[in-house]
Amino acid sequence: MKANRTGFLGDTLKSFQNDLMRVSVVEYTHKVSEEWHYHEDVHLSSILVGGNRESRKKGDIDVVPGKLMTYREGEIHRNRNTVFPSKNLNIELSTSFFNDEFQFSNLKLSSGAYLSMLKIYYELFINDTYSNDSIQQTITSIFFKDKSGRMPDWIETLKSLLNDRWQEFVPLHEISNELGFHPVTISKSFAKHTQCTLADYMRIIKIKRAVNLIFNSSHSLTEITYICGFSDQSHMNRLFKYYIGTNPRKLKKVNI
Repeated sequence: MKANRTGFLGDTLKSFQNDLMRVSVVEYTHKVSEEWHYHEDVHLSSILVGGNRESRKKGDIDVVPGKLMTYREGEIHRNRNTVFPSKNLNIELSTSFFNDEFQFSNLKLSSGAYLSMLKIYYELFINDTYSNDSIQQTITSIFFKDKSGRMPDWIETLKSLLNDRWQEFVPLHEISNELGFHPVTISKSFAKHTQCTLADYMRIIKIKRAVNLIFNSSHSLTEITYICGFSDQSHMNRLFKYYIGTNPRKLKKVNI
């Protein structure tokens, strides 16, 4: 398998760079190379619009809006069947970003990592004196060093349950009955292994669905509020502001 080192092949719409990282919004409006390739640095790619079919050594992955992909330095992959237009937020991290304790190989993504990527996306459009520090701090918050040991299998079961019922609020006592564990055990263990509470995780799912509709549909914000099960538009605005740092209307505006 022959692979070439390459940059991002689409059109760069926005970019930011310092000694530790390069952040870029890349749009794909026509077919580009589908050959096997790799990137020199560790990088993250967040799919905002469109998507593709990605191949790696272990198999194929459907890359869809809301998906956050991570790549080791030099990791070989290829992208095919791109939906046009597609738009990605890419973050390349130099070796200087990491240190002896903070290595990519022993880090995990936080449950709110995709929403943190959206904060960075919006920060690119603010682009003021504070943007450098804001972007750097937000990228650091995406990762955490997991010292909690092996994650129990039932946590993945719980995540699937919450994702399947994303439009609902699933009460803790119902989760307890479904999984057969005490509510306190569920709450403590979930927070320990995911770095967020159950309530946060349910909100994050709902916000991700709303963002997907903002970027990939013609629905109005009022319609999205109803579709995603927010109590009202004010409720959606508050959650967006808390988790992403801006409201849905401003996020929709920068995506146009």
